[in-house]
Amino acid sequence: MTGTRKIHVLIVDDDPLTRLMASEALRESGYTSVEAEDGLRALALFDSERPDLVLLDVMMPRLGGFDVCQHLRARPEGQLVPIIMLTGLDDGESVERAFQVGATDFISKPINWTLLRFRIRYVLRSAQVMQELVRNKESLSSAQRIARLGSWEWFVTEDRVQRSAQYYRLFGQQPESFGERMEAVLDHVYKPDRPMVQAALKGAAKGLGYQLTYRVVWPDGSVRTVLETAEPAEGGVDLLLEGSVQDITEQVDTQRRIRQLAYFDPLTGLPNREFFRESLLSAVARCLRNDSRCAVMVLDIDRFARINDSLGPERGDQVLQVIGHRLRESMGDRTPAEPAGGGGLPRLKVARLAADEFGVLVSDVGPVDEVIEVAYRLLDVVRAPIRVPGQEITLAARVGVAMMPEHATEADALLKAAETALNRAKRSTGEQVALFSEEMKVAAFLRFTLEGDLRRAIGEEELQVVYQPIVDLNGPRIAKVEALVRWAHLARGTVPPPEFISLAEETGMIVPLTRAVIEQVCSDIVHMGDALPPDFRVSVNLSGVNFMDPQLIPTIRAVLGAAQVPPSRIEFELTETVLMRDLDYATTTLAQLREMDIRVAVDDFGTGYSSLAYLRRLAVNTLKIDRSFIGELHDSQGLAIVEAVIGLARSLGMDVVAEGVETPAQLEVLRERGCHLIQGYLFARPMSRQALLQLLAGGAAVLPQRAALRPD
Repeated sequence: MTGTRKIHVLIVDDDPLTRLMASEALRESGYTSVEAEDGLRALALFDSERPDLVLLDVMMPRLGGFDVCQHLRARPEGQLVPIIMLTGLDDGESVERAFQVGATDFISKPINWTLLRFRIRYVLRSAQVMQELVRNKESLSSAQRIARLGSWEWFVTEDRVQRSAQYYRLFGQQPESFGERMEAVLDHVYKPDRPMVQAALKGAAKGLGYQLTYRVVWPDGSVRTVLETAEPAEGGVDLLLEGSVQDITEQVDTQRRIRQLAYFDPLTGLPNREFFRESLLSAVARCLRNDSRCAVMVLDIDRFARINDSLGPERGDQVLQVIGHRLRESMGDRTPAEPAGGGGLPRLKVARLAADEFGVLVSDVGPVDEVIEVAYRLLDVVRAPIRVPGQEITLAARVGVAMMPEHATEADALLKAAETALNRAKRSTGEQVALFSEEMKVAAFLRFTLEGDLRRAIGEEELQVVYQPIVDLNGPRIAKVEALVRWAHLARGTVPPPEFISLAEETGMIVPLTRAVIEQVCSDIVHMGDALPPDFRVSVNLSGVNFMDPQLIPTIRAVLGAAQVPPSRIEFELTETVLMRDLDYATTTLAQLREMDIRVAVDDFGTGYSSLAYLRRLAVNTLKIDRSFIGELHDSQGLAIVEAVIGLARSLGMDVVAEGVETPAQLEVLRERGCHLIQGYLFARPMSRQALLQLLAGGAAVLPQRAALRPD
């Protein structure tokens, strides 16, 4: 499963629809797949295809999933291949049997396809680590057979020991300084390991053999790890034990490094997602045994990307290290960086799950209110200012919370519930801590479905571009239009733009969506041809993702060139927040747009940084007063803000557009203060290309005859 070869998955299910959906989910994740409709066919395909992973249904004709799993594990080539079992059975007996026959993981139907992708990814990674551990174990076993580095014989009755010269070298000692009796070895054993060695020697004195790994201290203070094996010799009257000792320090260090890579985040030193999941599995099992409760919290730092964008990834890494340390301190987490002695994983409280996402596991919790209080305490920890060289940073975060058993009784489902709650908190403007509910689960499924529908809608040109006129009162005339995208879903009807635009930004689909909008705008400009006035422009919105895309300028050149649309016909709208994310980048990019004769408008002006200094630096042509200020023109403060924006634009030689104008009274106030570019329902709602052509052909007479239309 390395190199450039794609992961190959065997899908085994008697349901064609499940196979189809699984195949599509795998394809979207970059995997290839082959399908089998029953167990016998699955065994044949496994032998011929040699897949990297098997998705295996339990209930099938001819040969059931449990039997197939058992057959695969019996094959030498099938012992380490991950097998994820899929079933509608969710009783404990079925789960237990799945793991008894060798399943790697177990997923209940109906299948959450997004979760399945993550499960596959982590199962594959665990399989890689396991294969490395097996290879390491085989190498270690071979070395033990070949290199008997030290040996001894203990005549128990006489307490007399004969040791080889190599034995003493393992302890960095000379024979004369080591000690003659068997228990002399205890003086050279690492102190925490002495009770274990002493107990083994007491058993050996009664004729019991042992195999023991312990640490020894050399005279220079260095610590080595040895593997010692002792067995009673057969025959003879007196008790004789024969033993061998081997230095396995390098092997232990290698295993520790592998464990570190597999279970710990190298940046923060915190346990990683895989460690978190295994700890959660144990915590859930304890809760079920003890009839207790636990809670999972997933914390995400708001807009962390801006730290990397503005201060660089090195500073971003420092911030993550500080946050990780603070969270551990807040939770009293003393999880060691490495499990001592290569033993089992310790219990944890805090882990790093993703780039700017942390997980918190709280065991034996009390009422929900106490858990929520802990979540807010974590938010306070994140909010505290962070000092990095030359900078003080203040962050905010969101937390999703899920409780066991209220919200789930299975580890992966519990983690998914917390992540679903987090997504709810991130989409809400005021909610910082969200507790999972069943309504969220339904909403998450609908959102996942909508994601697939949106991807299809973009590819099949299902989205529609409409245009809202921007009227110049000095004409009066239609000076330009803003292009807006609408989605008439085949099943749901009209989907509100904020819903699918935010979804597109979260999933990265905003880039192809925006390109599709620009292409449609260019096509409409070509179709309208001479009906457009010479200085007529179409304004297109660019999100932060679009603007930071390194292919933005080449894409614009390519689309305009292919459609043969003059760049002077296009204007792009960006918010202040997007422009200020990286001022140097914004300055360079806007300069390139100006060289192409493309104008730029600052949308929602007044809601962000509103800095005169940055406006002078940036190649901006137009300021658009946010509709929230237009709605407050009756208020003295709202009116003062609008007057300030109009004055600022006039002083910098920029146009100013008032958007969201809905009443003649608002329009009159704006005109009296010199704002003559107006956009809003007072004049026209967004319309199709055909309706826009009719409006342009009719001129101002087609617009609603408001008193506000008279020229100044």
